[in-house]
Amino acid sequence: MGLADPDELEALARRLDGKAADVRREIFEFRLSVNQVTWQSHGAQKYRDQCADIAADLNDDADDIAAAADLLRAHAQNVRDKIAWMHSMVDLIRGKAEDLWDDAERGFEWTQDKADEAFDYVSDTVSDGVDNVKDVVSGAVHKVPFL
Repeated sequence: MGLADPDELEALARRLDGKAADVRREIFEFRLSVNQVTWQSHGAQKYRDQCADIAADLNDDADDIAAAADLLRAHAQNVRDKIAWMHSMVDLIRGKAEDLWDDAERGFEWTQDKADEAFDYVSDTVSDGVDNVKDVVSGAVHKVPFL
């Protein structure tokens, strides 16, 4: 039996209810038997009083068993509520993780786009620089008198 399974906890509570009912039936039978005793004397009355005390104690025990069943049902509901809360937290965390993942992917895409843009800029700049160097060198070569 799992103590985190509300259905099993409630099944146990039902079994306890059944035991409390069994005790009450036995008390009823016991009282009937005591009431059928026809013996009359001080000792007989003392016996009846003791039996009444026993029946009262047993009835208290049956009440305690029923109260335990009620507490078990309340615990089962608390467990059910905690499980539902945990599921909602897992869903919330999963959603946050998915959002963060999406943000990270978008960040990577942005970074990749910026990297591509930077590469293109550097390539263009280098290409322009190379062209400028060629122009300068070409112009310088033409200005050299001995060439």
